[in-house]
Amino acid sequence: MAKILFDIDSEQQPADWSDCHLVMEISPHIFSYAIMNGDKKLLKMRFYEMDARENHELAFELGGIINTDEILNDVVEKKTFIYNFPESQLVPEKLFHADTGKELIELFHGDLNTGITLCEKIKESDQYNVYQVPVAVHNLLLQKFSNSRYWHYYSLWTGAQQKKTGEPASCISVLFYPNRILVRVVKNGQLHLLQSYIYEAAEDVGYYLLNICQQLQLAPEETPIVLSGMIEISSFMYTEIHKYFGQLSLENMPVASSIPSLEEYPAHFFSPLLKIALCVS
Repeated sequence: MAKILFDIDSEQQPADWSDCHLVMEISPHIFSYAIMNGDKKLLKMRFYEMDARENHELAFELGGIINTDEILNDVVEKKTFIYNFPESQLVPEKLFHADTGKELIELFHGDLNTGITLCEKIKESDQYNVYQVPVAVHNLLLQKFSNSRYWHYYSLWTGAQQKKTGEPASCISVLFYPNRILVRVVKNGQLHLLQSYIYEAAEDVGYYLLNICQQLQLAPEETPIVLSGMIEISSFMYTEIHKYFGQLSLENMPVASSIPSLEEYPAHFFSPLLKIALCVS
């Protein structure tokens, strides 16, 4: 049974949502959405945590959310859904072939999770993202949200970071979800790693990050790490990471999305969804 983790509204709710943009993020255990107005101001945000363990269960549970959420059944002119599934691989444009995407995903991620293979060109880049999405989930979203667009989170995240100015030549970005992290590593100005990891304890995350630094020959004490998503600065998780990495910082929330009702939460909690929503709005 899905449960709502966060339900946040702006002070002024529109009587008519038709001129707004609905941006949804779909991952194995989290479904979230943000609604932006024409000025890219946040109006509403909601996070669901799902219990599904198999792809067919995920589609069923997601369908239940969509059918019962009053906002998702309202008329919204512009709709974008963002996939955040781990079966994804970046490919240089000169090596990309659309007809080999399925084989590429199976080579790097195995063939246990079957699904539809999609691909897209990353904006401001010479790379493609080839990724896999559960067929039932993809069909459900296309049916429920006609005339919508879709992207993979990694594509938007990579494109946004490449346009960002002032980023250190070498740095690690870590996005926290319940029992899952996304890690992006840049070394000497070049993207070296973009991967998802499952964890059960804080020590798992510390091990992953230390191992990444060892493999890429990065000094933990000298490499800046930016954390965002569902991590508390007072948590054992933060303390564990801080033991090995001295240059820790928390990502700020995009200014354009800030509303008073968000002030009771840490600013970095919702930045992963909101910065991507601004990218596509």
